[in-house]
Formats: sequence, C-alpha cells, structure tokens
Amino acid sequence: MAKLIKFRIDNANALTGGLGQRDVLLDVSKIESIADVGAATSVVITLSEYVGLPAALAAGAQDAGTVGGRILTLTLGNSTNQTTGNITPPAVPTVYQNMPSQSINKALTANPGGVSSQVQLALDGDGVRGVDSQMYFVQAAFSSSNVI
Repeated sequence: MAKLIKFRIDNANALTGGLGQRDVLLDVSKIESIADVGAATSVVITLSEYVGLPAALAAGAQDAGTVGGRILTLTLGNSTNQTTGNITPPAVPTVYQNMPSQSINKALTANPGGVSSQVQLALDGDGVRGVDSQMYFVQAAFSSSNVI
C-alpha cells in the first residue's frame, strides 16, 4: 500500500488554491473513515489526528468538547469549470463500485510499496459511457469538529 493518497482538485474557477489544478496529499495511516455525503455530492474523510478547539475553550465549554478531529471534505462536480456556490453535482452513481468512497478505497489498496496513489473517480449515473459524465473533485476543505 502506498504511503500517501493523492486527490487531484480540478477546478478552473476555484477561489482557493491558486486557481486551477492542485493536489491534496494525505498520509494513508491517518485515515479513519470515508463516507459519501449528500447523494454523492461530496466525500468526507475523517482523520485520526486530534486538534484543540480554542473557540470552545473561550466559550467556557467542558474539557471533553475542546478536542476535535480533523476532517477533509472533497466536493464533487461533473465539470472542471465550476464556480463556488454554483457547482453542478454529478448524478448519483447507480453502481456502488462507482461511488466516490469506493474509488478512494481502491486507491488505498493500489501501488503496493509505492510512495503515492492517485484517486481516479468513475462515471456518475449508471456508468454507461456516452450517457454519463466523468466525476471530478472540484473543492477540498480541511476543518475540525468535536462531534466525531
């Protein structure tokens, strides 16, 4: 298994990341869970890293609520020319192997002994070429949450 997993963000109109393409690399040993969210419009990856939440401390929260986990949310689109707030989501894949989370799982087990493995998304809808669209990661955002 590769040591890093790479997510290629393809978005010509991205407001963050210097516009255009960029890669997001994750240490595969830090991935705890992968889940498709909102009819496969995004993928949420929960990491095994914990961070302090200073805003919770400032609000006088209990100690247990001041520690949170790191989350990477990857938004999907059916075009590489998506404007923030107007992203056209892909059609929900009807073949479970085409779900974005499954593409990530495949990349996690690929490239044994290699340094990195890139996630290649499948087609949306029922996966029939000529009818369905290629899915792309169009946004990536790291966040922290104390509800994981």
